[in-house]
Amino acid sequence: MPPGGKRGKARNSNHIQSERPDNQVNRRVEQAETKTVSNLLREALEKGGYRDVKECAKAIRVPYDLFNKVMGGHIPKDQQLMDYAKKLKIDYRELIMTAYREKAPDEMKKYFNSVALLEQHDEITQETLEILDSLTTDQKKELLALSRIIRQSPRDACRKTTSLMALYQQMTPDLADHFNSLVLLSLRNDKLEGLKEFRRVVAETKQPRKSRGGM
Repeated sequence: MPPGGKRGKARNSNHIQSERPDNQVNRRVEQAETKTVSNLLREALEKGGYRDVKECAKAIRVPYDLFNKVMGGHIPKDQQLMDYAKKLKIDYRELIMTAYREKAPDEMKKYFNSVALLEQHDEITQETLEILDSLTTDQKKELLALSRIIRQSPRDACRKTTSLMALYQQMTPDLADHFNSLVLLSLRNDKLEGLKEFRRVVAETKQPRKSRGGM
């Protein structure tokens, strides 16, 4: 059957449905970068079925002069934006962060991209961001290293890794040492790249306990 037939269309449809998450994020970031307060308000005005700015201002009971200036590109105070958002049924977080992004210097605008996507966050993403905010610098470095491993690993390997970390967390120090020894013993003849790093980490974590024991 030719590519233009039903099978060709089905393949194209599947391709669209299976768009990679990172491509979706990039597309959302690009959309966030082109948004302005004026654009968001105009979208809300059109959705509300208002004929023009004056009719909208009268209907939602806001001063026309200021509202018209904002529609033309003026950025008002946060409280005013929250009032517009409430009356026009816009996500106030998106409206305010869009305003901050507009006012920010060009070199700072990129830092507002992820915040502009708050409305896209599910509970997992929100909790991840909260955990990230509470981590120390060293913990963030470890999380970054772990995230890189997860991104490059099959799902089963990721599940085993997280299960192993949870198991480590429940072990007493002596049991963890014994477990480490068994791992190193069973892999002593292997040439795995990560084995050298594991040996180094095990050696480093043993040193503090030895020094405390000698005191």
